[in-house]
Amino acid sequence: MHRTLITLSTVLLLGSTASAKTEVTMMYGLGGELGKAIESMIKEFNASQNDVVVRGEFANTYEGVVQKALAGIAAGQPAADILQLEVSYVPRIAESGALANLKTMPGFQKSFDNFWPVFKKQVGRPDGAVYAMPWNNSNPVLYYNPALLKKAGLSKPPRTYTELREASKKIKAATGMSAIALPSFPWVLEGAIWSNGGEMIKDGRLALDQPKAREVIEHWAGFFRDGTAVLQDSNTNADFAAGKVAMVMNSVASRPSLTAAVPFKFGTAPLPYYKKAVVPVGGATLAISKNITKERQAAAWAFINWLAQPQQQFTWIKKSNYVPVTRATSDLAVFRKYMGTSAGLDLGYRQLPFARPRPSSAGYVQGTQEIIKSLDRIFLQNAPVEATLKDLVQRTAPLFKDSK
Repeated sequence: MHRTLITLSTVLLLGSTASAKTEVTMMYGLGGELGKAIESMIKEFNASQNDVVVRGEFANTYEGVVQKALAGIAAGQPAADILQLEVSYVPRIAESGALANLKTMPGFQKSFDNFWPVFKKQVGRPDGAVYAMPWNNSNPVLYYNPALLKKAGLSKPPRTYTELREASKKIKAATGMSAIALPSFPWVLEGAIWSNGGEMIKDGRLALDQPKAREVIEHWAGFFRDGTAVLQDSNTNADFAAGKVAMVMNSVASRPSLTAAVPFKFGTAPLPYYKKAVVPVGGATLAISKNITKERQAAAWAFINWLAQPQQQFTWIKKSNYVPVTRATSDLAVFRKYMGTSAGLDLGYRQLPFARPRPSSAGYVQGTQEIIKSLDRIFLQNAPVEATLKDLVQRTAPLFKDSK
């Protein structure tokens, strides 16, 4: 069936099939076990049909993919046929005119209609075009060390950020260890602010200086003033494994790597919230370069469309622990059975009904770096919250003037 799909795609786009295999490159930014999983999916696709060969190219990080994509745009030579783009980078690359509108691809609407609404909204653009297909997506959960919570007299993990603050004080007092790693990268913060009724961007400006958003940042700053929080960084997972920090908020897709690294049985709980449960979805999409031949676009689309089919989605989920992005995958009996064996995946799936896509504007990538700088000053240097956020909003105003 998949072989027929690929051949038909080529026929529809080119009017005839090629006698030799069409070779395309896929540039991706996930390393380690997830990188191995990507290469495994590529190998499986290549073996499933005789028309297309996909070659993987590792760019070290999501940022590495974007840097190479931008360099290719400047040089007039696409970096790769298929680009794995973290969701917040898609608008920036799309606005350069470097991505193909996937709505023109055969069978697009049938595949796209099957995605969960939150993921469709995540890739939709104001002009109505779709420049990327959802693929590896997740949401954050709370990982915790049951032994450290028990020492603090806590029988269960906190549900809300208010409970998290109180639990953190007890853990610090009982163990001397840091209770929680809080990030200045704003992914988890987005969910916290939304759960408090605030917004990240509103009316063409960054909205972190508005009361409901500022309340959250003030509250988070309190963890650092209490000495109960450390800043989440590249060493956080190792610190969690060593019992130096009791709780960390990270992607459901982090569970396999944590399981391999952590010598104790850790717990997984829903992401904390303020007034109502809201989680941000994140991850990456797959886009096709515009300035390549129609033949290579067809071949690239054949691979992306293959990945979107339920069985391939399920295979990917087992390898990666990302959540299902299509309803048909969620309905598979094998998925339902498998979900019961993975606490992290089960939680990630159950959080989808109250998930929101990350802010989508070309300025958000650069704006994120400014957000990180300001939050680092607040959390680590005890900079005044209100004044620092006001300065941040003013400094980033040109980046968000066209945002909704």
